[in-house]
Amino acid sequence: MEENQIKHGNYHKYYEFRPEDTRSGILKRSLAELWKARKAAPESGDDECIFLLDVGCNRGLFTAKVKTIVQEVTGRKVCATGVDIDPVLCEQAASSVPDVNFLCGNLLEIASSSSGCEDPIDSHMQRLGIGQFDVVCCFSVLMYVHLNGGDDGLRGVLDYLCRRGKLVILELQSWKKYQDQVRRLKRSRGGVYEYYDALEWRGKDGILESCITNYILEKGFELLQESEERNEFDRKIWIFEKK
Repeated sequence: MEENQIKHGNYHKYYEFRPEDTRSGILKRSLAELWKARKAAPESGDDECIFLLDVGCNRGLFTAKVKTIVQEVTGRKVCATGVDIDPVLCEQAASSVPDVNFLCGNLLEIASSSSGCEDPIDSHMQRLGIGQFDVVCCFSVLMYVHLNGGDDGLRGVLDYLCRRGKLVILELQSWKKYQDQVRRLKRSRGGVYEYYDALEWRGKDGILESCITNYILEKGFELLQESEERNEFDRKIWIFEKK
């Protein structure tokens, strides 16, 4: 396995060591509960298409599952888009999941106002004729953003996602996973995450996760649901909505 795949999490055989897991069921139950509570609202827009963005989509297999889950829960058409840092994975995704749009881009660079990087997500939104996605998903991705971009890099990405999503769904990794990942990269040709030692957002027993979720709340979102269930990797799903 290439060091770059370990560093950024763009594993080419991801679905071989993370096969079908319980995320799908947890997500479906969480969304079904929320939708049931709000379906009768006049502003629900039952005839409108739901625009969905999945950040860190890999080969797109879970993106397709999320699209199906949202369609089943809401009974509405879903226009799904996946974005990943790895062009090879994006090509594989486009080939295997033709009913989802796939974009290639480094979210850390895209979200940085100083990088001058082209924004394929904004360009795609213009083609779709939308100002925001209805749903933005980020499953087990933000750890890599945090380790490669530091606290400021992660905050920049969270700002970016919060501006572009009405509903934000996160699966966060624990501090223990961060520590495991740092050791794993070091074992791979002595690689290091240069920002790791300086991270202020850190801590076990949910402290790290609270840093991230509290920041999103400060951006004008409310926490709709924190799943009581955890998947086999001991991770929860958080669902936020713009107030």
